[in-house]
Amino acid sequence: MPNATFGRLGQSPITNFSLCFFLCLPLFVSFYSCRSLPKLVHSNSRTSPQLESKEPTISFVGEFGGIGQSAGQFLHPIDLATDVNGLIYVADMGNNRIQVLSPEGDFQYEFGCQGWQVGEFDGPTDIVVGDQLTLFCTDGGNNRVQTYRVIDSQLQLFSPHYPLKTDTNRLDQPTGISRSPTGEIYVVDQGHHRWLKFDTSGRLLFQCGRYGDGINQFNQPTDVATDRDGNLYIVDSGNGRIKKYDFSGNFVMQWSENLHYPNRIAAHDFIYVTDRQSVKVFTTIGTYITEIGPFDQPAGVATFEDRYLYVTDLLRNTISVFDLKSVISNQ
Repeated sequence: MPNATFGRLGQSPITNFSLCFFLCLPLFVSFYSCRSLPKLVHSNSRTSPQLESKEPTISFVGEFGGIGQSAGQFLHPIDLATDVNGLIYVADMGNNRIQVLSPEGDFQYEFGCQGWQVGEFDGPTDIVVGDQLTLFCTDGGNNRVQTYRVIDSQLQLFSPHYPLKTDTNRLDQPTGISRSPTGEIYVVDQGHHRWLKFDTSGRLLFQCGRYGDGINQFNQPTDVATDRDGNLYIVDSGNGRIKKYDFSGNFVMQWSENLHYPNRIAAHDFIYVTDRQSVKVFTTIGTYITEIGPFDQPAGVATFEDRYLYVTDLLRNTISVFDLKSVISNQ
């Protein structure tokens, strides 16, 4: 079987992550079963997340998941992605697997397990869906990116696929991944305080960053997103800001207003950033719009056609769903 990874196979376990504080969670968390949307789901333990400002109004649709190892349950769901059909791909970090859910949150299938061989994970941290349902997964503890191609989703068959030959690109705790509209792959290499750009053949096109607080410097970057114009947004968590680059890798701007410790990001027509107990919403030039909250510990964030917003909560081990149509209609 061909090697389905790129980067360097490392020995550092997930417990060495700068993100390891995500794993220090309470033992007693309520269980939640999958529920169909758009039925509104309320929790007895807290108020459902709502928009904190009056305009625009983002509607809370529902919540699914819960702590556990069974289908549809999670252990530290750190990030997620959607495909063109609305399927949801969840990086279930604590269970060392990727779970695939329907748009309503119903379990479809999963792949991955604990390990270092091809098809195994040591703390998957992010996922992005490429052309022809090619999946790119950052495997943080193994210091690599793994790729899969969906052969037949009806039969739930996956095949490790290796389009990327990057033996010389040494990764150290890759935590975020994204794809441009033209197919290039971006990876956040947290341990090296940089981001990298690859073509789909695995050729390194560009890299940027080192430790620091300057224009092209980073402090523990965690995630990356691209908008529909090909612009790149890097979450510079340790410096508490978002940096924007154009398609060619040129620095455009940065902002830190209304951010405390930004974690994960999604981009479409707007920019969505998880930050402490809320999700901050910005325009693509960094203008603050509003925030959604409170959450216990929001992490991953993804959109589907700028209509629905999905947010993972590491403490609750759930995914919350929001309707974004009012954001679009009010801008």
